[in-house]
Parts: sequence; structure tokens; C-alpha cells
Amino acid sequence: MKAIRSLVFLLAVAIVVPVFAANPPARDWDRSPQSYFMTKAEQQQWTAVKGQEESAQHFIDQFLAKRGPNFAAEVAARTEQADKHLTLGKIAGSKTLRGKLVILLGPPSGLEIYPSRETTSVHHSSPAVANAYGGGNGNGEDDTSEGGRTMGAEGVSQNYHFTYATTPSGPLDVTINAEQSTGRDRARGRDDVKKLDAAFEAAAQASIKTK
Repeated sequence: MKAIRSLVFLLAVAIVVPVFAANPPARDWDRSPQSYFMTKAEQQQWTAVKGQEESAQHFIDQFLAKRGPNFAAEVAARTEQADKHLTLGKIAGSKTLRGKLVILLGPPSGLEIYPSRETTSVHHSSPAVANAYGGGNGNGEDDTSEGGRTMGAEGVSQNYHFTYATTPSGPLDVTINAEQSTGRDRARGRDDVKKLDAAFEAAAQASIKTK
């Protein structure tokens, strides 16, 4: 009987632990994809309250209330897609700049992925990823610039070229460079940094449904 009670206790712990793991303390909320949608003003407000659990939770509750009942589910769905299609190395796609982009703006109009260093001049799109986000040629084959040749694994990093026909800040065309081994990424140039900053703030503002 003692052994049975012990087994029941262990099963209960196994069930309860994941629940707590899925709900981190409010002070850690700014590490979640939901926080991508904070406006610059909200970021300042969060900095002032994040160390106070009750105030931080109040901020989060108000933040979510402003964005409507479907906000959390939509962010979760976009996060899942980013993790599935944009993960490189050990960093989840949703934790990267390229993941933040698609979580904030949704699927791009086009996405081209190609090595930043290569032994040939051929660029190509990755159909599995590009088609998942509405880019690529849609036929399951690589798009190339020379006679249909495909690339090998020559690149030490990858360029992700995103295009959006429309966003809250207007059309967007940016390139994000990611290290293949680690998954760390950054905007390729200063112009891309400025474009992303403007697009992110506009998307955050647009996510607010009620004042």
C-alpha cells in the first residue's frame, strides 16, 4: 500500500510540474513572444514594474485586455510556426529576430533563404520554409538563378530575405542574417535595423484594440 501511495504521489508531481513550468513568474513575461507586442511606452512602463510580482501581473492583465480575446491564441499559433520553420542550432525560432518578425507581422508575402558565403553564385529559396510562409515557388523545388542547380551546405550563415506587401508601417523588405551553427541572428544592415524598429512599433500599436 505504501508503494502504491508513493507511485500516486510521483504521478501527481509529474502532472503538476509541467503546469507550473508553463506559467513562469510574471517578472519573466518579457521573455515571452507576447512581450514582442509592447509599444515603446509600454516597455518603459514594464521596466518600472517588472520587479514587483503583483504590479507586473496587473500590467500583463491590462496588456492582454487591450488586445482582445483572440490575441494570446494567435501569438501562440505564430510562435509554434516560428519554432517549426525558423529554428537553427539550439535557439528556438520564436526566440530569434526572424521569429519576432513573423510573430509580430504574420506570414510574409515572400521569403528567400540563401547562404551568405558560398562557393557558387547561385541563390535559392528553401521551399519547405518559404512555402510555409507563403513564399517560394510553391512546387516543392528549389528556386535557383542558374539552370535549376541546388546549393550544398557551403554557407556558414544564412540570409533570410523577408518581403511584406503590406504591414502597419507600409511595405517591408529586410534581410536577417543567422549563424547556422548557433541560430543567433541580426539585421544585415543599418537600414534593415531602422525598418524593423519602425515595423515592430507600428505592429505593436496596431495590436491594441481598446484604449
